[in-house]
Amino acid sequence: MDKDLIKKIVAATGIITGELVLVQFWGEGEDAHIMHAAADAVAALGASPVEIIQSRRVNAQRFLVANEKAFDGKYFQHLSNFDAVIDIFTYRPVVLETLPDSFRMDLYEKYMSNLFSALSEVKRFSQIRIPTEENAKESNLNFEDYSKRMLAAMDVDYNALREVCRAAADGLQERTEVTLVTGDGHKLNFQLEGRKWYVDAGDGDIPAGEIYIAPLEDKTNGKVFFDKLFAGCWGEFADIVLTIENGVITASSGNVLAGHLAQLDDARKTICELGLGKNPNITGLCGFTVLDEKAHGTFHIGIGNNIMFGGKNSPPFHMDFVGGKGWKIL
Repeated sequence: MDKDLIKKIVAATGIITGELVLVQFWGEGEDAHIMHAAADAVAALGASPVEIIQSRRVNAQRFLVANEKAFDGKYFQHLSNFDAVIDIFTYRPVVLETLPDSFRMDLYEKYMSNLFSALSEVKRFSQIRIPTEENAKESNLNFEDYSKRMLAAMDVDYNALREVCRAAADGLQERTEVTLVTGDGHKLNFQLEGRKWYVDAGDGDIPAGEIYIAPLEDKTNGKVFFDKLFAGCWGEFADIVLTIENGVITASSGNVLAGHLAQLDDARKTICELGLGKNPNITGLCGFTVLDEKAHGTFHIGIGNNIMFGGKNSPPFHMDFVGGKGWKIL
């Protein structure tokens, strides 16, 4: 990624003059120039950046020698005092496979748990995926396709995107219910009383570009049709009708998808999200949820956990079902 794009993304996260900003980088030293460029962009906006590298190599060595007194409460209290976090990763955070025994792994897992708990208290948390070969592996796309799609999605007009997202959210915010109409008249009704529409237009997950809400967990009823349904690691499915009763998926027209759903308990099959994609630089679905759920003109419904955006369903599971064609909101 070039410095101009990094600067553009950092500005979109909403940095305010005078803020203290943690720039946390999940990668190795040879790629630290990306972190430095982000920190430079923070400083150019009149805020104060603090850099932390979360290197797999370094952490493997550090937790090989650390004892149980290291990284105590003072360390994490310090981290929770930032005004904003810009989390940049060249590979998946958390993963560490080189510690020799359960004691060392337990120390590291405790560190990671406390780290994310502390950072969850920060008022703004933005996460940026860098187009790397390792990140591409999690997308099931080849690196060239992945990189092209990701860079296009990130190089969007964030001011225009924010205006579009806010207008859409404002237009729906006073509604206590909405109905999603798909296919040949299939209708899915969501009850929304007391819930808030969220805007992701640069100050959250990058690539950005969606609005979303947590419907009342036991009040979604009806049917929804997908001409093509993209369901994360489960894959792509065609001509699917899902039946939802009192918030829980009770039937699927596709045998393979139905088999996956049969393995889940009701909490994991509960409709936890309704989202609408708004990023004009994402024009086609590819099977990678990070991009698909933001694609212009798409809708998605999520199942599972929605605690982070105003819901009450808390299983350790979340999956988005993304669809594109022939839908409208009533």
